[in-house]
Amino acid sequence: MVMNNEIEVLDKPQLPAVAPEASLPVERTIDAGLPPSIRAAVRSHTIIWIVILSIGPLGLPLLWLSPKYPAWSKVVISLATLFFTVILPILVTIYCGEFLVRGLLEAMEEANRAGGAI
Repeated sequence: MVMNNEIEVLDKPQLPAVAPEASLPVERTIDAGLPPSIRAAVRSHTIIWIVILSIGPLGLPLLWLSPKYPAWSKVVISLATLFFTVILPILVTIYCGEFLVRGLLEAMEEANRAGGAI
C-alpha cells in the first residue's frame, strides 16, 4: 500500500511495548478442589489404610483420590477390599450352612426319629 510515497510493511510482526509476565501453569490434580483436611488425608498412606481396614469399601474413594498410588495398585487394592468385605463373607456363610449347620440338623432329625432330644 503506497501513501504519499511511504511504503507500509504489513508482514512485520507488531510486538507490544511491554510483554506481560507468563503465569505458571496451575497444578491440576484430582484433589485440587478438596478441603485442606481431606487433601491431607488423601496424601497420607497411614490414614488411607486405617480407613480401608476399619470401614472397608467406604475408604476406597480416599484411595482413588490419592495421587500417591498408581492406577494398577488402586485396582488391586479395590478388588482385594471388595473380596474381603463382600465375597469372602458370602463364601463363609455358604460353607457354614453346608458343612456345620447341616450336620447339626441331621443329628437333631436322627435324635427325633429315635424318640428323644439330643
